[in-house]
Amino acid sequence: MPRLMLTDKRWQKLLQLMKSTGRIYNKPEHRMTFEGILFRLRTGIPWRDLPTEFGSWSAVYRRFNLWSKKGLLNMLFNELAKLSDY
Repeated sequence: MPRLMLTDKRWQKLLQLMKSTGRIYNKPEHRMTFEGILFRLRTGIPWRDLPTEFGSWSAVYRRFNLWSKKGLLNMLFNELAKLSDY
């Protein structure tokens, strides 16, 4: 796993947070979607240039918008900040 990708332990914590909202279900593609969002935010590339390993760029973009509107991304980013390494 690349250094910048989420560890399984961190992903499990984020997944539990996502499921606790009652709006997100345990779908395997959610991890790659979130990884794609993080990759895009880290690199600043256009959505259309997102590597296909993360899924369809348009699906990742749609979830980014949906999760942003629901406040889910804010919750996930706050949790990631708590888990940061020093």
